[in-house]
Amino acid sequence: MSDKNTTSLQWDKDLDELLKKMGMEGSPIDVIHSKLEAEFKDKLYIGFFGSPGAGKSTLMNKIAGKKLADAGVKPGVKLTEFAWGENDSIIFTDLPGFGGIPEEHGYENYWDEYEIDKFDVLICIFESKLNEMDVTFFKRAIDLGKKVIFVRSKSDAIYDEEIPVSELKKEIEEEFIKKVFGKEFSLLFVSSKTGEGIDELLFEISSQLDEQLKEKFFRNAKSYSESFLRYKEKASLKTVLLFSTLSAGTGAIMIPGIGAAIDIPSTIKMVKEIGRNFGLSEKRISLLESKASSDLKKYNLIISTLRNVGKEIVIKYVVENAGKEALKNVTKLIPIIGAGAGFALTYNVGKNTIKSCSELAHEIMRIELEEHYK
Repeated sequence: MSDKNTTSLQWDKDLDELLKKMGMEGSPIDVIHSKLEAEFKDKLYIGFFGSPGAGKSTLMNKIAGKKLADAGVKPGVKLTEFAWGENDSIIFTDLPGFGGIPEEHGYENYWDEYEIDKFDVLICIFESKLNEMDVTFFKRAIDLGKKVIFVRSKSDAIYDEEIPVSELKKEIEEEFIKKVFGKEFSLLFVSSKTGEGIDELLFEISSQLDEQLKEKFFRNAKSYSESFLRYKEKASLKTVLLFSTLSAGTGAIMIPGIGAAIDIPSTIKMVKEIGRNFGLSEKRISLLESKASSDLKKYNLIISTLRNVGKEIVIKYVVENAGKEALKNVTKLIPIIGAGAGFALTYNVGKNTIKSCSELAHEIMRIELEEHYK
């Protein structure tokens, strides 16, 4: 589980690159922590627009990796918000129909009534075709510079005896998107039932976001591919950095044989947050334990820590993942003012936690795929 051969040089390179990307190389530890705290609270707004029954709720749940919305229940005429992710900072919004009877749904009032300008991305979901008001709404959104993604839901139902599905999809994209909105726009074909297009949609959403919100999305959205897991690993380094800057807190306890103190409550929170980033819920861990194809003994400590079985287990986990040899040298190389052995210890534990959680998530992803196609 722990990488005993991790060198201080490579370890410092990862940290140095992260600080440079943040524009915070050589900054004091408290300044870095404050910036990260604010970043983890920044809101990401994604609006889902489409007719009742088009599959908005199911798609929200697939992206989040958990139940946010009840599919097919009370498709109403009011805006419905679902907050999730770190600090409940990702806001999925089920937007009501445009151009309907209520006054606030009219062309003149809708934009202000539902604060459309705040959305970072608007996702247009349709099952068969776009109606006239849908087209009007999204043409205005595009004219005003909004990031728009077009999704044809329930793609598993696309079928014609005489035309190959690939040709049908080209015709649908040409007729409803390119002819209407322009050749630069494309259409994603997605099925929440089969999983088709989900990974492509996740990457399309991320491509529309600035760097900070993109990392937030990678940290929190469910992984459906190895490539998404790799991005999640990199984005989760900020989670480690956030908690490492708390390593000198009042809860610091000297770890036997390490020569450094660590804030145990913050470490538990860090491990749990990284586990949440990788979707390691109790339900998925139990699935892994019942179906894993390899020996899970080397993951016992992290699984126990995720299950919050006590401080003693956490200290044992810290000792297992401390990387004592790396700690001897890396404290001299940390490019953060005020950081010391406690920071280095927490950071090293956090990086190994990312590695282990990613491996567990990869195995769970494989099992879920096998279960899906049984």
